[in-house]
Amino acid sequence: MSIAADGPGQSLQEVVVSASRSEQSVMDTAASIDVVNARQIHDGTAEQNMSEPLARTPGIFALNRQNYAQDLLISSRGFGANSAFGARGIKIFVDGIPGTAADGQGQISHIDLASADHIEVMRGPFSVLYGNSAGGVINVFTENGKPGAEVMPYFSSGSFGQRKYGVKIDGDENGINYLLDAGALHTDGYREHSAADRNNENAKLRFKLTPDTSVTVVANRVHLTALDPLGLTAAQLQTNPRGAGTGADAFATRKSVDQTQVGVTLNQRISATDSLTFTPYGGERKTTQFLASAVNGVINLKRDFFGMDSKWLHAANVGGMPLKLVAGVDANENRDHRLTYSNVGGQQRVAPTDQDYSMEARNLDFYLQGELHPTDRLAFTAGVRQSEITLSADSNNNLASLGSRTYQAVTGMISAQYYVQENANVYVSYGAGFDTPTLNQIIYSPSYVTSGGTNTGNMKLNAARTKQVEIGYKSEISKTALVKIALFHAETTDDIVLAASNGGKSSYMNAPKTRRDGLELSTQVNLPYNLQANVSYTLLDAKVAQTYAQTVTNPATNASTSYSVASGRRIPGVPDQGLFAELVWRKPDNSLELAVEGRAAGSIVANDVNKAYAGGYGLMNLRAVFRQAVGKWTISEFARVDNLFDHSYVGSVIVNQANSQFYESAPGRNWLAGLSASYRF
Repeated sequence: MSIAADGPGQSLQEVVVSASRSEQSVMDTAASIDVVNARQIHDGTAEQNMSEPLARTPGIFALNRQNYAQDLLISSRGFGANSAFGARGIKIFVDGIPGTAADGQGQISHIDLASADHIEVMRGPFSVLYGNSAGGVINVFTENGKPGAEVMPYFSSGSFGQRKYGVKIDGDENGINYLLDAGALHTDGYREHSAADRNNENAKLRFKLTPDTSVTVVANRVHLTALDPLGLTAAQLQTNPRGAGTGADAFATRKSVDQTQVGVTLNQRISATDSLTFTPYGGERKTTQFLASAVNGVINLKRDFFGMDSKWLHAANVGGMPLKLVAGVDANENRDHRLTYSNVGGQQRVAPTDQDYSMEARNLDFYLQGELHPTDRLAFTAGVRQSEITLSADSNNNLASLGSRTYQAVTGMISAQYYVQENANVYVSYGAGFDTPTLNQIIYSPSYVTSGGTNTGNMKLNAARTKQVEIGYKSEISKTALVKIALFHAETTDDIVLAASNGGKSSYMNAPKTRRDGLELSTQVNLPYNLQANVSYTLLDAKVAQTYAQTVTNPATNASTSYSVASGRRIPGVPDQGLFAELVWRKPDNSLELAVEGRAAGSIVANDVNKAYAGGYGLMNLRAVFRQAVGKWTISEFARVDNLFDHSYVGSVIVNQANSQFYESAPGRNWLAGLSASYRF
């Protein structure tokens, strides 16, 4: 089935995905899967943040905080929207190596878009087969080397002192396929106190040991230093949207990250119907963060992480019906050492430590998945996963254990897909999944956050359990248009939400019930005159389904207020709708590309009680890309203008911020231009 286009004026080309654990066409998958291809990632873009490519994907909201000291606020169908930092509720992979830890907390700062080939994004019931925190799956794939050898330096510059430069080397010679990319980013920041520097290195090496045995080695490193402008109150947002929040200067809020990881994938073809894949990996991450707080205002976190995934793929024919099976085991572990110190005017008080914790998370999962085609038009897919996740934490200050807890679950999904016509199908899928607490969510007991005293941890926190159903339709029209529609409903019991907040400390509780309903629509049309239109739309109704209570303590006054979070309140941190629309004109020889983009988002609430919110917005962006071939050189230039009409808006929120500093403003009109030159040997 042909389902994606490389450019205007062409027939749609087939896109094969592996998010369902075995390679198949997007059209033949009974799930919501979208692919952002290399052209969409690179052409006329900043290649800086995952919010750029993910804006094209329905169901996914990746809100850019304009703050490199905090990761993007990423959610999938409303899952992960209330994450305090990083990505939660979504499984993240880079070349099959997890960017999500065993406890479900994910990081994306190590993702290098400059060398990304494509990004697969899956939502819905199929995601539960990836285990803990699988409200969605994002898998980034690094480019393969091209035949011969190539070197490509690149540079871009734009508003707010933004500069990015680097060099990419790749090739495929004598049975060795390789890619190496090293890049550096600097920005003065749109807001005050938001300057950042980030260095990324990414390497990929592929070779064959035998005709049936291949090895892929991937390694990446990131070094980040960033000032943290914090959030703004509503009054600060109106007075000076580019300003830093209260406490940013006084406490010199900032963050530094160093992460290195290495992974190996071994593929062994056993026969025409069987193959094995084994993927071990390991790495370490060091983080130092200065918060706007004196006590516990400096956090030093060292994490060692490692794990593996091993799977067997089998193809068979049962009674004349094609059958594909995938069976595997997945094990991961992360070991954290967390030290906190007092922040004295932006300086770390070395001794004594305020807190000293050792924490661990580990999982051991087994999974089985099968796909059966009784007829050419009908397909069934089913899968089951047995998961065991253990979290533990010890306080080294008083030599006491905060406890440990093991979460066990059997999750699964089932789907049916029917081709009503040769190029149109309908499907229905159902899945039951779960999300354990993260280490960050079990570290503080509610009484310790609200009243102080002895911290006993929060091991009573249950895992959230979600049942979801999806109905979808996919159609390819005359090989020039693709339409995908999905309706979904999800109900979660014991959803993990804020229980109490006091300064830099938060504790969590289980909400009785939440629900998420929505619609996703995406279409891609190749039009006459070398035009192409791409549209994606999301409608999301994510709400509390049963009333619960929470407590917020103002750190300035130490006054506590209890709130009732009533049934029907919106889940914070995610817009109620989103739109991406694009019209591209591309010259047949690819020497010139012009495009106009439209982006819009609905309102977003900032706290559980829905007393703070940011309004919706609509933006228009323009971009132009130029290419020239001169001998062995290929030169490319681009320029883009974002927020053409200089609209003022809030790009993201800090959910449940205790000082009501919820708002993170986004830039007005801004520009970016860049140049790359590749030489092929």
